[in-house]
Amino acid sequence: MPKAIRKKLVVVGDGGCGKTSLLVVYQKQQFPVVMYLNLSFPSICISDAGTKYVPTVFENYISVVHLDNGKSVELALWDTAGQEDYDRLRPLSYPETDVVLICFAIDQPTSFSNIQDRWLPEVVHFCEKIPLILVGMKIDLRKNDKRISELNAVGHNLISYEEGNNLAREIGAKYFECSAMEKINVNGVIEAATLEAMKPRGLTKKLCSIL
Repeated sequence: MPKAIRKKLVVVGDGGCGKTSLLVVYQKQQFPVVMYLNLSFPSICISDAGTKYVPTVFENYISVVHLDNGKSVELALWDTAGQEDYDRLRPLSYPETDVVLICFAIDQPTSFSNIQDRWLPEVVHFCEKIPLILVGMKIDLRKNDKRISELNAVGHNLISYEEGNNLAREIGAKYFECSAMEKINVNGVIEAATLEAMKPRGLTKKLCSIL
């Protein structure tokens, strides 16, 4: 019986950019929704439909990814907390990582600038030579006139595909966009990451460290 192919994916990015929703939607094919106000969360988002929802705490899952080449991969999905309070704990997620998704929300300019200011330095430090995929989240907001107006009122715009793609080239990553809420390209992001994780990187794999 052939040995199972096992790979590990870690997702990083600012808090609230959509990391957890991406993984939950991929794993469960359902956007994380709660129908009550949970005061333990610092912020509650309201959807256009008026439903209260928050990103739930995502446990690490093993998901079997079936690729177009006929291979199946047992992919460990590791979510991480983006808040600075977790900066000392997050590195514990990095050892044995095969691919890293660095995420930002297209309606959160700070999450975009933090890719180079914060996330890339951290990932390169702990996961040298590991493949990177930059992911622009919440692309459904490109159709949301209210959110666009809110950003324009404070001198900002949604991050464009071109801006994301240019940054990806600059940092040596591939670029994808998706919407967890509308389930747009969620599977595509994970499948692309799996393919990157399977690419050979020499005879000896460079291990992520926590030093």
